[in-house]
Amino acid sequence: MEFTAKYTVGIGDINYGGHLGNDKALIIFHDARIRFLKRNDLSELNIGENKGIIMVDAQIKYLYQVALHDELSIEIKIEIENSKKFVVHYIVKNAKNQKVVISGSTGMLCFDYAYQKVKQLPESFVNLFDSIRLATNNKL
Repeated sequence: MEFTAKYTVGIGDINYGGHLGNDKALIIFHDARIRFLKRNDLSELNIGENKGIIMVDAQIKYLYQVALHDELSIEIKIEIENSKKFVVHYIVKNAKNQKVVISGSTGMLCFDYAYQKVKQLPESFVNLFDSIRLATNNKL
């Protein structure tokens, strides 16, 4: 399943060098992930069966500078890695020229916050992606 979100770079995203701060990519990823979940009537605290998600790893590649007020388009693809983990892949483009400015991924575990334990992904969540499963070795 693919999803595209929009993001406008604000003053709080800009560092002393006049471009997007390196820590802000994860915020952009997070914003797109929340929008994707919301579109599917889910949240980071409930992806089904009152199970949430927790980030366990992240990978970011910075390809071009991003400036104040740039309009970004964030494409995400979900890969179910195993019964407890999925990976969200991100391609961030400058909406004006369509150049890929950032790419990356976040590994997400299914997590029961009430019991503070890793759990299996809800079947209803996994079923969202049955039609499009990315091969583990075919990452962005």
